[in-house]
Amino acid sequence: MELLLDPKVWVAVILFSILCAVGNLANYQVGKRGVEAVFSRFPQIKPEQWERVGGLYKRHGPRILLLSALPVLGFTLTTAAGVFNIKISTFLFWVIIAKTTRNWLLLLFGYETVRFFAG
Repeated sequence: MELLLDPKVWVAVILFSILCAVGNLANYQVGKRGVEAVFSRFPQIKPEQWERVGGLYKRHGPRILLLSALPVLGFTLTTAAGVFNIKISTFLFWVIIAKTTRNWLLLLFGYETVRFFAG
């Protein structure tokens, strides 16, 4: 686990996570334009899915964005954050935490896999 002690790796993971979060601002901006814009831009989102996401935001607030690193669900959650008027600073805070966690897990898994097969 010497990987966890390397400051260069920490900086790289955090910078990459910030870039990922900034990329999610595109979804956020689509959401800011409203539900109609979301449905016209992304017809694959069904109204019942949208209602479920709205329920998640009502129950858990912006911390539900911790799941934004998951495929498909993350896309919907980041778009919905714009529709539900989550402050952009709050949005970035939770998305950066989610992306950093995901990127660390992927890095550690990949690193340990390479070490396992390399001997």
